Amino acid sequence: MADWYVRAGQRWMRGRLQPWAARMDVPEPRVRVSDLRHRWGSYRAGEGGKGTILLHWATFQLPIHLVDYVVAHELAHVRVSGHGSNYWKMLSRALPESRQLKAELDDLGRRVWMGDLMKEAGSQERVPRA
Repeated sequence: MADWYVRAGQRWMRGRLQPWAARMDVPEPRVRVSDLRHRWGSYRAGEGGKGTILLHWATFQLPIHLVDYVVAHELAHVRVSGHGSNYWKMLSRALPESRQLKAELDDLGRRVWMGDLMKEAGSQERVPRA
């Protein structure tokens, strides 16, 4: 099932990323969909300004507006590393409801299957991060 999400998510993102990159005035990065353990996404800067957004395959189980939030969240890192005030200002300009979407993702994320078939006895529940 995870392999299907990887392939479908990779295809779906081909048309979804460019409008967000344009809206946020950042270069369109490459996209890779894989298992990121307990993270929804990540951004890696690259040479020549061509970075890569990594998205967890489980992201594509989310409602579209939350997938868009994860994408915008990672695109903001093209310009601002970390999650300081400049980061949240940039994200809020592109997505004014970003704080509410983050809260919704945090809540829903506790119930989305991320591929963990068995939890170790005594392990604490991990909440995925964007």
